[in-house]
Amino acid sequence: MSTFFTADTHFGHQRTLEFSRRPFADVASMDAALIANWNSAVQPGDTVYHLGDFGALECLEYVSRLNGKIILLPGNYDTPEMLEVLAQTCEIIEPNTVIEVEGQRLQLVHEPDEALGGEFYLFGHVHQLQMVKRNGLNVGTDCHFFRPIPLEVVLFYQNAIYNHYDDNVFMEKLG
Repeated sequence: MSTFFTADTHFGHQRTLEFSRRPFADVASMDAALIANWNSAVQPGDTVYHLGDFGALECLEYVSRLNGKIILLPGNYDTPEMLEVLAQTCEIIEPNTVIEVEGQRLQLVHEPDEALGGEFYLFGHVHQLQMVKRNGLNVGTDCHFFRPIPLEVVLFYQNAIYNHYDDNVFMEKLG
């Protein structure tokens, strides 16, 4: 059994298809590709942490078509009505939940500016606008070929962020 991470699937959202310039002809094609990509990576016994913005209310039935156990941290598009439906099949967790997977501690948030403390954090919300922070990684589907990413990929980026990236990556010093 493996652990995966994703965010911002936005199933059924025309707005996301347009504004994120996703490479699909229409919402139905986007949703079909997201489901196929998810299921090609995730096996039924795996766990997927979804860090918010699952999709439109009419698409919540997609949960039954996705492999793995889904643990959802609500995003800004996930309404109380949607969470009530999702809670029937998914575990719902709070922002800033810290998990330990294979000896690695990871803080989970939807929006990067919600992160508290010094843990390495995973986020979504910003789609492909920013992939890394000094202490975090965007696990959103737009950054990872429209599929959840395994823990091994998270740890690869964590190593790169901690040991190889410099100020030019983070752009904290301009001029």
